[in-house]
Amino acid sequence: MKRIDKENSKPTIVLGDIHGLAYWKKAVEENPDCRYIFLGDYLDPYDNFPHKHLLNNLNEIIQLKKDNIDDVILLIGNHDLHYILLNIDPCTRFDYEIEAAANALFTDNIHLFMNAFQEGKRIFTHAGISEKWFLDDFGGDLNKNIAEQLNNPDHDQLPALYRCGAMRGGDYFAIGGIFWADIDELTDPLPGYEQVVGHNRVDEILKYEKNGGQITFCDCLYNGLWLKLDSFLPTFYPYRDK
Repeated sequence: MKRIDKENSKPTIVLGDIHGLAYWKKAVEENPDCRYIFLGDYLDPYDNFPHKHLLNNLNEIIQLKKDNIDDVILLIGNHDLHYILLNIDPCTRFDYEIEAAANALFTDNIHLFMNAFQEGKRIFTHAGISEKWFLDDFGGDLNKNIAEQLNNPDHDQLPALYRCGAMRGGDYFAIGGIFWADIDELTDPLPGYEQVVGHNRVDEILKYEKNGGQITFCDCLYNGLWLKLDSFLPTFYPYRDK
């Protein structure tokens, strides 16, 4: 997989969990000439959307990526993983009626999706990275590019990568991986890194600092909120869809 960690001069729009919502279109329209990072979970809505809408919405996001190959980053979430890897246990709201169509849509375009994206000391994943999980469970190396390791795991690293932790119904004492980590499992974020994640629903963008690292939680698109990052400033700006 291509390594992507080059600094980008464009402002970045970060879009939290989609779950069938079309707010992302408003964010793109109101913020032209930006880079757009989708944090995953494109299907399995909380609300009752027609199947055609869900699949069309995902297909439009994929087309946005194809039309802007260098300026759109598509990450994978836990609600995408169970349509891609049909041998894993499905999580809540898995829709068996769209399973085949969703699997085809993902697998036909899997080269457009990533587990993680990194730019300098800023890392984007769906659910986040705790230091203990990365070092002890995944067996990662802090001296190497973090996203490159997460995008190209060894076979023996896959169980930890896909793990659901105790806070989300997994094994007792288990810590969730980048698709499943709960906010309460992220008390030791990677030191020296700024993480941007979704997965954990928040009413508005929430920034958390501890252990020499920080995490910005962005799963508030349902509330009409997304994140705008200026590549030249170590800060963030919440934007609300009016």
